[in-house]
Amino acid sequence: MVEKKPAEDTATVVQEGPVVDHQGDRPAPPPVRPNRSGQTPDDGEAPAIVGAAEAAMHMFDAAIEALPDQKDGTFVKRADVILTGLRKLEASLSLAASRSRATPSVVVALSQARRSYATLMKRAALAPSASLGQQIYAARRGADLTIQEAANGVGLRADLLEAIENGEPTTQEETTKIKALIAALDG
Repeated sequence: MVEKKPAEDTATVVQEGPVVDHQGDRPAPPPVRPNRSGQTPDDGEAPAIVGAAEAAMHMFDAAIEALPDQKDGTFVKRADVILTGLRKLEASLSLAASRSRATPSVVVALSQARRSYATLMKRAALAPSASLGQQIYAARRGADLTIQEAANGVGLRADLLEAIENGEPTTQEETTKIKALIAALDG
């Protein structure tokens, strides 16, 4: 029998003392360190990512369905909470989709999160108390403009326009420029 030497490209499993899981009845798996190429045996995490995204989307969908009519004074505030969560989910899925090992299921989950975000932003833009960010988002998307293109159209930085769409406050000058673009796009 020949003893095989582990390949250098294998991830290293390190046991740093007895670790017990939350159940208290069995040891937790040892921490896993990446190999020389930066990969671990669990780099096929797409199913876990997609499962978590599906669970989050289920909750977001239920929260969206429970929103009151846009004319209700609480609509925009409640929608903002959901939109913030959807932005965070989108950022996580976008990072996962940018990895070389992304799978179609990760990309589909990203697409679903972005679609839900876009639909809710457009719905929020119709509310009487819609924020300027929601209004410019809906106008920009309705005109098929990227953030960069819309920002160029009003003389703002793209990152600033994105922050405004995400609810950041504006100066009077920024507000004037954005309102002029909204009027031009809606006209």
